[in-house]
Amino acid sequence: MLEEYLPQLKRKYRPQLTIVNGENATRGRGINEDCYKRLLKAGADVITMGNHTWDNPEIQTFIAHAQKLVQSLSLPKKVPGQGYLIQQVNDKKVVVVNLLGRIFMNPADDPFAEMQALLAKIKADDIFVDFHAEITSEKEAFAWYFDGLVTAVIGTHTHVQTSDAHILPKGTAYLTDVG
Repeated sequence: MLEEYLPQLKRKYRPQLTIVNGENATRGRGINEDCYKRLLKAGADVITMGNHTWDNPEIQTFIAHAQKLVQSLSLPKKVPGQGYLIQQVNDKKVVVVNLLGRIFMNPADDPFAEMQALLAKIKADDIFVDFHAEITSEKEAFAWYFDGLVTAVIGTHTHVQTSDAHILPKGTAYLTDVG
């Protein structure tokens, strides 16, 4: 579907940055190198992951050189791959971050603490967070906590688009789940 429709959407709307969650790209479990390359060819600029990142063992063979793939920043530091990516978009520096929630998910480091540590070390014009979590309240708490400090918190994982997009009081865009 993405290979068919993303090029059409890009031609019509001309987005400056296209972020795709690819954690289920290979037969619903993780991602392999072929799917990674196909998503990039279809028009993805950055591919974020989630709790199924490591379900496909083939990821081990290419994650080290997958420069547009962002696995979770809230995984232990010894895990290969990058938890965020800095992308230049025109004259703006955009940081794309992927974080895993902790409730009803596999163990991960504290996403709040990981985001605070990242904010202390980076400078960016915009910060986009793919918050990959099971429950709405954790996603929403994260967005409120970082309201005004990040540009957008977009939830992923539940595969159900929530249609609750709004701007928080200090300017952060929020959507519980992109679907």
